[in-house]
Amino acid sequence: MARLCRKVVETPIQCSTDAFYKFFKKQANSLPNVCGSIVQTVGLADGNKSWVNTVGSRKVIEILSSESCRDTAEKIKYVVESIDDRSRKITYKVLEGALLQQYESFSVTLQVTSSSTAKWTINYQKKDPASENPDFYLQLLPTVNATVDIYLRSNDYY
Repeated sequence: MARLCRKVVETPIQCSTDAFYKFFKKQANSLPNVCGSIVQTVGLADGNKSWVNTVGSRKVIEILSSESCRDTAEKIKYVVESIDDRSRKITYKVLEGALLQQYESFSVTLQVTSSSTAKWTINYQKKDPASENPDFYLQLLPTVNATVDIYLRSNDYY
């Protein structure tokens, strides 16, 4: 069985940590408007009728594809696996998409810390040890964090 690997990226944020966390919990459908260069669309999936993330809710996100295919977008279906409001943490598990061609499992956790950082943790298991690490996806997250941070500060959400 493939071993579980982990990659982490943390960036400072200047807006309110609560506002940043609530954006991803309740307003993630705004991502295409806020950082459209990375997130093309966000849609409800499997009968979900609410944009608010709750455990078990499913969505489809269309993001900038890999470095070699910059003209295309990649659709990823995910489920919200866990939410911890106290520690401002949300975990998303990938259910469908090109990612699962290389990885046995792939999950992403956002934690907004009290020290004003947005910490993304990617947990994954490679299907083949020779498969690439998910560095491309990890490199997108600081831009997402910065763009959401600027959006929230410029719209008085801090």
